This record gives sequence, structure tokens and C-alpha cells, in this order.
Amino acid sequence: MKEAKTVVVRLEGRAFVFEVDISEEDLISEMISSLSLFIKRGFPIKVIQTSAPSMGRSQSMLTRILTSLKELGDWLDDLKRLGRIHRSRA
Repeated sequence: MKEAKTVVVRLEGRAFVFEVDISEEDLISEMISSLSLFIKRGFPIKVIQTSAPSMGRSQSMLTRILTSLKELGDWLDDLKRLGRIHRSRA
């Protein structure tokens, strides 16, 4: 049996938050890819993405609306690049 993946689920006010180690690129990809079901049914996905770089720099925030599978794929590629950058700085 393979090693278990750790997924932390937090309820914060009205938010349901998944927390996964940034090194779990495959798990993150699967979780993000599952949003394709809603896009295929005609439901756009509004993404509010925040990141806080190490070394105490200020937090950044990005908002985008995903309306196609191509946009979802592009966002996933961006997340993978961002994850690699964060891992290399850690």
C-alpha cells in the first residue's frame, strides 16, 4: 500500500478550505481538474487565489473567472509553476 496523502479540511466562517502540501502536485492537479465537471455543465468558476511568499513579503491575490476547459488547464499550469517556485525557495 502506498503512503497516505494528507488533506486538511478547515471550516472558516462560510468557507470550506482544503489544505494540501505544495509538494503533492499530482493530488493538487486531480483536485483542480475535478472542477471541469462544473465548467462542462456551463457553470463558470470564479477563482480567488492568494499566495504569501516566504521571507515575510506581502501577500498577493489574483481573481479570474474560468469558463472553459482551456482556461482551467492554463490555470493549473500556472499553479504548477507557482508551486515549483515556492518549493525552490523553501
